[in-house]
Amino acid sequence: MLHIKKGDEPQFLLDFKKKYPKKDYDSKEFIEHRPVLKSVLIKEQKGLCAYCCGRITEEKSHNEHIEPRHPGKYVSDKSLEYTNIVASCNNPETCGNKKGNSYDAKQFISPLDETCEDKFTYYPSGKMIGDEYTIGLLNLNAYELKNARKSVIRELQYLDKDTIEACYMNNEDEMYQPYYNVIKWFWKTL
Repeated sequence: MLHIKKGDEPQFLLDFKKKYPKKDYDSKEFIEHRPVLKSVLIKEQKGLCAYCCGRITEEKSHNEHIEPRHPGKYVSDKSLEYTNIVASCNNPETCGNKKGNSYDAKQFISPLDETCEDKFTYYPSGKMIGDEYTIGLLNLNAYELKNARKSVIRELQYLDKDTIEACYMNNEDEMYQPYYNVIKWFWKTL
């Protein structure tokens, strides 16, 4: 997981909430704005899923509410809160789709938490350790995710810190490499 630095709330979202103060994400009035929001989120996240850090596109992602829109018998009042929405991959077995409406704010490590990157470690096998609640809820040790992280670590293991930085760590204005969380973690350990 990488820390996501939320930018300013997009003007279209501010305008929508001003025009429709009682509407939420699920309202028919907001449907046309969902793809625009997703595009903003993907750009803000530099093309990576908020949770697993795999590559996402507009076709292969969804708008994910950190605090679910329907966490039980009530509808969340955060459904249009920009700081509650990230982009997640569409893998049905991991990340936002796996989380669904399950969520415990006291236990969940959010990618918006500035210290989230320090709460996870990666083994050469691709296994992720750290906050077990979050890893389990998002199924971040799914077979395909472990294999993807293992491949990244294998690519990096014989490179020095300067080479990794030059070849894999983009500047702030570009899209990140897939599994940038693993690249960044590995680079910090050298």
